[in-house]
Amino acid sequence: MHQKFLILFVSFAIVSCSTGASYQKPENAKATKQWGVVEVKETVKSMSHSLSVYYKTEMKTGFLEWRKLQNSTSEHIDTKLITNEILNQLTKDKIPFVDTSVREDATKEMAFGKTGMVSSDSRLAVGKFKSPSHQIKGEINEVVNFESGTKIQYITVTLFLVSLETNQIVWSEQTNFLKKSRVEGYGF
Repeated sequence: MHQKFLILFVSFAIVSCSTGASYQKPENAKATKQWGVVEVKETVKSMSHSLSVYYKTEMKTGFLEWRKLQNSTSEHIDTKLITNEILNQLTKDKIPFVDTSVREDATKEMAFGKTGMVSSDSRLAVGKFKSPSHQIKGEINEVVNFESGTKIQYITVTLFLVSLETNQIVWSEQTNFLKKSRVEGYGF
């Protein structure tokens, strides 16, 4: 009897200590009620391809800079994840970016280098900063309706490329999603 109890107890302990998590390829993800992998992957794929083609065929020169992607939906969406994935793909496509948020730190390091306390072989050179010629900005918006216990959500992700010299929007792209999901407890 003790042996059966011990086997049952050990089995229960092993099962209860396991995480129940598994990994799968993001490409195999299925749609969920919330914003998820499917929406991120589709957005990244369409936006990065379209912007890469535009840069290589129309612009050909200049540096791009990101502005924060605004989430105006009722869902929690990690906009930094989308931005990072698009930026990663565009960088792989050799689209040049600058990050002006590091200028202050770089300027301090250049000033410190001029004190003579930094070896000449690792000192940062003055006058090498690149300025962005264009900024990428964007929004995520939605319209939500409820019909007979179904939530119908139209989500748009829009990116704009703005010339800093002229303030003209020179490129834009939009990815759209129409999600339907069953609402639990609807109609009480």
